[in-house]
Amino acid sequence: MTVSNASIEKSALRKAALARRAEAAREAGPGAAEAILRHIDLVRGASIVSAYVAMRDEIDPMPLAGALRAAGARLALPAVENKTMTFRAYTPGDPLVDGPFGTRHPTGAIVEPDLLLVPLLAFTRAGARLGYGAGHYDRWLAAHPGAVAIGIAYAAQELAHLPVEPHDQPLKAIITEKDAIMTGESACASSY
Repeated sequence: MTVSNASIEKSALRKAALARRAEAAREAGPGAAEAILRHIDLVRGASIVSAYVAMRDEIDPMPLAGALRAAGARLALPAVENKTMTFRAYTPGDPLVDGPFGTRHPTGAIVEPDLLLVPLLAFTRAGARLGYGAGHYDRWLAAHPGAVAIGIAYAAQELAHLPVEPHDQPLKAIITEKDAIMTGESACASSY
């Protein structure tokens, strides 16, 4: 199997991106999770919203997911089982089980979210996303082209350029503690 130059470049970027995110988390403090709530109108209207259990220095999407639930959306969390990502129904307070990579997920029914709030290491204004490298979100989004992915990140995670491979799936928007950034063709849209 041949490794592309873009794949090699992404691997090199991940360590610096982790450090940049850690610094951004220290500077933004715990208020970042609440700050993204002011962009709820961007994502309001989804039927099933997938959030994630924040790890390390990721912004916690649960305040935003909770507000969307209060507005009528059902919630889900990603579950990686047998190297495949699915989404399982979630209600706050449901027990979570350990998954790979230090993740935690519910054991509820498998559902198909129409809106995914996704973690990331870095992003561009064009909607490129640097993830952790396993490709779970990219594969799921490629198989579900009607679903919309919104990145949740600190503003300091923005880069001018990221290498993009053919399998990479773009973000429709990125919500940071400072702003909401619409990407590419969606830059003219005002909401989900």
